[in-house]
Amino acid sequence: MVDWDKIGNQVTQEHGNDMPAALRLRHMLVAAINSGGLAPGTRLTETGLVAELNISRTPLREALAALKAENLLHVDADGLRVRKLNWSDIKSLYELRAHLEGLAARLTAIHASRPEKDLIAQIASTEISLINSDASPSVLAAHNAKFHLVIWNAASNPFLLETMQRLSRLMVLLGATAYSLPERRASIQSEHAAITAAIISGDGDAAQEATQEHLRQALKARLAVLSTSQNLEID
Repeated sequence: MVDWDKIGNQVTQEHGNDMPAALRLRHMLVAAINSGGLAPGTRLTETGLVAELNISRTPLREALAALKAENLLHVDADGLRVRKLNWSDIKSLYELRAHLEGLAARLTAIHASRPEKDLIAQIASTEISLINSDASPSVLAAHNAKFHLVIWNAASNPFLLETMQRLSRLMVLLGATAYSLPERRASIQSEHAAITAAIISGDGDAAQEATQEHLRQALKARLAVLSTSQNLEID
């Protein structure tokens, strides 16, 4: 059961309250998927969502159409469902991320300004403090997203940024974060440190390789998490 009041408050905190109803509903549905409230494979109906959210059908239809266009929802013989990724889907997603994020790190190492590089170093340093203070997986995952987003922006390629943001939206379908694995926390910290050092030094080749290795290890950890859940199909 989704706690829509809690989800609504979260959306307000993250995005504000001044937005069209359809956009707010889109944010709420994504947050519900990300939290596991709407798990992969969950069937959605307009009637059910209208009743649960106490909303009209028009903005809901707009929100659902947007999520279908982003491949977060799909239609099968039984109706509309939250998309469920299989083993090959996840491998393909991470393979593409490794190539594109490696390119972003390379461009950032070569072209980013000193303030941008300092910000990346600051975020990496804060991550160490969060891990040492035993921050929750959700807090660490949010901080991890910030680390990667700054690198994408610092690459100064709007088309690459748009593509990475689109890919990142699919990540909500993967459920539990790899930060739920205690042994993975230290590894991520070390991998981020290698990426940061290469970017700071302006070594594009090293930044690209460190990022691609980070994504290879992230895939292994993600499959380890998902292989024990009911959300993974092995084809």
